[in-house]
Amino acid sequence: MRPLSRPFGWALALAAAGCVDAEQAFTDGRLEDPCAGAVPVCQTRAACVLDPDEFVQGTFPGAQRLIVRTDVDRARVRVRLLFTEQVYPGTELQLDLWTPGCGDRERARLVDIDLFERAGADGILEFTLAAPGRGDHLLDVYSDLSARWTLTVDVLSD
Repeated sequence: MRPLSRPFGWALALAAAGCVDAEQAFTDGRLEDPCAGAVPVCQTRAACVLDPDEFVQGTFPGAQRLIVRTDVDRARVRVRLLFTEQVYPGTELQLDLWTPGCGDRERARLVDIDLFERAGADGILEFTLAAPGRGDHLLDVYSDLSARWTLTVDVLSD
């Protein structure tokens, strides 16, 4: 049996790479969390505790509440949103990451811009928020845009 020629091997690799859609590349082996619970935090309820090896899907307009856990005193949380179905761009997106105990928050806010244009050709928005203190951080995500989305979080050490 003869080994595959290099051009054919490259073509095969490229074809295989084409089988991965944007959402699969974005979630990169993470498991979907249905995020349909009611976890008490900050005198309210979050839909789930979202771990870095998971992703969640949902729709805007509206809000989503999640918990992100940190196990170090000083961390950063990277939040990534992929818009999988874009209907209306809206003009506001706000993320609030609360400290454990909910005494303070870090906010990222985009207003008065076309959010789909801001997300670019890949449809991804990325934010990095300070997450001081170990424990459960409530993440509030709100937008007036109309879209289906996929969200991931990563906890980064400072």
